Amino acid sequence: MEQRMKTRFVLGTWGIFLVIVGLLGFGCATMAPGKPKIMVPTDRGMVIFLDKYEFKRPPEGWALMRNLEGGDFELGSLKIEKGDFPSQTTFMYDDQPYGGSRYLEKRAKYYCTRFLFNSGIDLRITKQEKLSLNGREAIALSMEGENPSRNEKAKSKVYLFKKGNRIFSFVCTQWRPLNGTYSQEPFDHFEQFVQSFKYLKKDFYENFEDDLKKAGL
Repeated sequence: MEQRMKTRFVLGTWGIFLVIVGLLGFGCATMAPGKPKIMVPTDRGMVIFLDKYEFKRPPEGWALMRNLEGGDFELGSLKIEKGDFPSQTTFMYDDQPYGGSRYLEKRAKYYCTRFLFNSGIDLRITKQEKLSLNGREAIALSMEGENPSRNEKAKSKVYLFKKGNRIFSFVCTQWRPLNGTYSQEPFDHFEQFVQSFKYLKKDFYENFEDDLKKAGL
């Protein structure tokens, strides 16, 4: 858990030091000669990520992030923005959000106690609503907070949603100095990413559950 919280902090203030695989524009980099491309553009203005997901990529100026050491997020984007440190925005798809409950309300309540825990940001929930996200039951959380001792503040939008018996999340966090101004544009790109996100194949757990059903277990 401690390592997980450290990773979460890195995704915020120190996001620039994450492993950045794709450079500006979410480009289609390759992992090594002869291996599949990380992202392949489609004729619909979307990209396919490792043959697993399809989504709307952010515009030029955003970098693709992947944790190559088995971290807790599948993929993310980072943009270093104009202004004093820490002016940047990150967003990501996370298949292991904080907590273990399969009930959205309980998961959201626990999630809020751990999110950005190590950053020193005193977060407050500004809005919480139940909704349908791409046809799935979901909860949307809007949060803001400050850390005066580090002269920084953060604004986040989090979607927790159910997929089968599991809960997944999309997370966007914007960092600014205390006297900085938040920008809506990065959150708009995040919403496009979220609304366009599609699964192209079943994951290990879904295949495992299918096998159990076939076996009558």
